[in-house]
Amino acid sequence: MKSTLILVDILFMSLLAFNCSGTEFRASQREKTLLASGDMHNGWYFAGSPQIDIDGTVNGDAFIAGGVVNMRGTVNGLLVVAGGQVNVTGTVTDRIICVGGVVRISGKTEKSLFAGGGSVIIEQGATVGEYLLAAGSDVQVRGVVERDAKIGATRLSVTGQIKGNLDAGVENFSTEEGSTVGGNLTVVAKDSGNIHISPGTVLGQVHLKAGKAAPAPRTLGLTMAQIVVRCIFLLSLCATALVFSFLFPRQLASVGTVINGRPGESVLVGLAALLLVPLLVLVLFLTIVGIPLGILLFLYLCWLAFLSQMSLGILLGYRVFGFDGKSGWGLFGPVALGILAVFVCTFIPFVNVFIILAGLILGVGALAIITQEQFLILRSR
Repeated sequence: MKSTLILVDILFMSLLAFNCSGTEFRASQREKTLLASGDMHNGWYFAGSPQIDIDGTVNGDAFIAGGVVNMRGTVNGLLVVAGGQVNVTGTVTDRIICVGGVVRISGKTEKSLFAGGGSVIIEQGATVGEYLLAAGSDVQVRGVVERDAKIGATRLSVTGQIKGNLDAGVENFSTEEGSTVGGNLTVVAKDSGNIHISPGTVLGQVHLKAGKAAPAPRTLGLTMAQIVVRCIFLLSLCATALVFSFLFPRQLASVGTVINGRPGESVLVGLAALLLVPLLVLVLFLTIVGIPLGILLFLYLCWLAFLSQMSLGILLGYRVFGFDGKSGWGLFGPVALGILAVFVCTFIPFVNVFIILAGLILGVGALAIITQEQFLILRSR
């Protein structure tokens, strides 16, 4: 029963516990978070709730997660967004990085767009100021991409303009009459019969590659693509640790101290969370009315799972160097070295599986314990 209460409490705890100068974090148990038209926020903007509407102006980077996200305003900076449904109809002066079940871009980004989802649709009238990198089951380019595009999809259709080169790995591909690929087109597909290119739509050279691809060369049992993905993941962990070292140093350090001092409890709570939360999400989805809460709970578990992969590195940094109330660079250094050491160990066959599972269970458990304890402190005030 205690573990179940912890799971319910921690859902909103992580959204309410932290605040810092120069940033705004909006999240609550309300159905909707709104930055109204005419409102302006200066600095980093964080938001999380079942529905998020951004109609105002953010003068800084925006980090948003929700069931349904509508960005109709202006972000004068980077936009990072995740949701079940993501609609960007406003203007972003920097890059857009977004993932979702359905991603629709009908506004403008002055730089590049990185998008992944079940469906990724760049609507007619949308503009990507630089490069497009997209992956999804169904990808549609109806708007304008000013430079090159690289796309991986089950089905890709181009009815708009890609002014540079297009590289695509697909099962089905088509360019429609009136569309334009200004540079070279390279398409890799299993069956050339699923590639349909309308005459006059490609201004450069066309390279079609069909059939089974040759096995990629491997290093340490991994392809180059797998190594690149792992390195990107390492950088994302280090970047997250850097942010937490300055904004939430006490919470970051607590992960190491909790695992070190209460390993058994961390394992039990971690296993309970990993087993019970997916069941709770399934029950919420079956109730229909609980779908928004289920989406938020699922996204929260994914966030905990990501953060958990720092846990063994934090523990190692704590055991070797100690933290002693450090923050900022003084805390980031030991944590980063610990994360790097654990990362190197993941290249050892069989050991990597143990490391990932141990980090997941211990990390989720420690994060749940820390969050629940802070929730109790806030509730007692």
